[in-house]
Amino acid sequence: MAKDSIEESKTGMEAVPVVNAGTAGTTPELSAIPLGESAAGETLPGERQHIVKSATLVMLGNLGSSVMGMVRQQVVASFGQGIASPFLSAITPAQTFNDFLINGSINGALVPTFNDYAEPEKREQLRRLVFTIVNLVFLIMLVSAIVFLFIAPWFINNIQVPGYTPQEKLLTTQFARIIFFSLLALGPFAVLQAALFARKEFGWPAVATAAYHIGIIIGAIVGALVGNHYLGQYGLAFGVLLGAAGEIALLLPGLRNQRLRYMFVLDLKQPALRRILNLYKWIALSFLVSAFFIILDQSLATRTPGAGSDPGAANYLAMRLSTTLIQFPAGLVATALSVAVLPTLTEHARAIDNERFKKTLLLGFRLGLLLMIPAAAGLMVLGLPIVSLLYQHGRFTAHNAQLTSLALALYAFQLPFVAIDQLLLSAFYARKNTITPVIVGFVCYGSYLAVALPFWQTVGMPALVVANTVQNSLHAVILLVLLRMTIGPLRLREIVSAFLKISAATIAMVAVAWGLQVLFGHIRLFSLNHLTGQFLTVLVSGLIAVGVYVSGVLLLRVEEVGMMKGIVMAKLGRRSTL
Repeated sequence: MAKDSIEESKTGMEAVPVVNAGTAGTTPELSAIPLGESAAGETLPGERQHIVKSATLVMLGNLGSSVMGMVRQQVVASFGQGIASPFLSAITPAQTFNDFLINGSINGALVPTFNDYAEPEKREQLRRLVFTIVNLVFLIMLVSAIVFLFIAPWFINNIQVPGYTPQEKLLTTQFARIIFFSLLALGPFAVLQAALFARKEFGWPAVATAAYHIGIIIGAIVGALVGNHYLGQYGLAFGVLLGAAGEIALLLPGLRNQRLRYMFVLDLKQPALRRILNLYKWIALSFLVSAFFIILDQSLATRTPGAGSDPGAANYLAMRLSTTLIQFPAGLVATALSVAVLPTLTEHARAIDNERFKKTLLLGFRLGLLLMIPAAAGLMVLGLPIVSLLYQHGRFTAHNAQLTSLALALYAFQLPFVAIDQLLLSAFYARKNTITPVIVGFVCYGSYLAVALPFWQTVGMPALVVANTVQNSLHAVILLVLLRMTIGPLRLREIVSAFLKISAATIAMVAVAWGLQVLFGHIRLFSLNHLTGQFLTVLVSGLIAVGVYVSGVLLLRVEEVGMMKGIVMAKLGRRSTL
């Protein structure tokens, strides 16, 4: 679940789905930013500046969306598990169908194909292709939403959430019927997003994803104001419709920058459509299998044992909320890096330049590890204070907070692997190879079953979380081995030094964060039983821990820190030297 849930990150960079428990400026021409000189006195290569800049821009754009996603989940959680769990479950059918039909094709099929039409003289061909797909997807989504109105009760009650109470099943069905119509906007959004990525327009797609979360927040607020008498309990679901429409609206400036005006066209004879289908057919097969595992995982989660009168809803809510926290760094870092390197990797693959291909990939690995290793460790050691601060409000209880922090700690182990996995997916897709990640995905489903099925009835929810972590981590390892077999040695020894330095700084960070929590446990002001204590514990421990980590990597001279610092300082109008 932690790596999926594309509705959380809304960037569609997951092309090989895994088990999901319920799962701005523009830069059309990414000109070089002065980053100073290296220790050897040589200017950093322009391509590296380009990739780091692109990734940083996407990270900064995703930051706003991630923050709004966190606020959204806070609002949803405050309704308590009786409403929050049905709502989060209701998102799954629409999300899964969207991933299968179009969202999963962004990296594997749409971006590489659209990239072939990126030259200015082919702009009209690109426009015609893009809006042919947009119009086709809209029609398919419309028919599908109507069909789902009739099959929703059977599917949800018997397949998706059999462990819910009758009232929770009814509410899930009502939510899901409304939410499915959001695909009329989310489907076209995925196509338009891919077109902008292919044109290296990263800013607006990242900003647009915040609209989805804002729409749900507005829906919740309006629903609370009007009350149940006026169907206010459906405010969350109608908020999804509002948020989906907002995403499309926020892509319009980027589309205008690239002169991709809407075209009423349905040219099904375009050769590019056949190429897209050929590239995506294996990914589509993967999503069909994935849909089964997504529903299986959610079904098991609603039936897991635990304390209280409704453990299934509590466990499922914990898994979904912890996923949101995991996806904060995953969306901010892993997705940003994969978006940034894909066009460059595609260019090197087309030119059959394996050396530059490997250098680009290694740069992505180093940046990913620099940010994801401390992120994983931080979520483990500060999990309970963070969960208590963010979610323990309204009807969300201390028991819910403990379950969520447990799931968070178990999910966090996979974060470094997720970053590597996203980059490896981009590497395979850049080489027009979509079948290998799909086959690897099928193999990794076996690892999920091997952990989940024997233990979900006894160990309960933690077994499902560990199963997902094992699955996602193994996916990255296998892809790495296969890529090496395909293009030769990746020179991974070059990143060992950076990995050791990052790990050393992370260990120091964890020791300090843990020690501070032990100390604060004896001070009433920092008690986790009240909001002030939660806030102060996260603020003080978090800031000091981050300071220790940053000081550590600077002291150990991790090169990528200086590169990212130069990008950010340049964006602020200042100049930085390494």
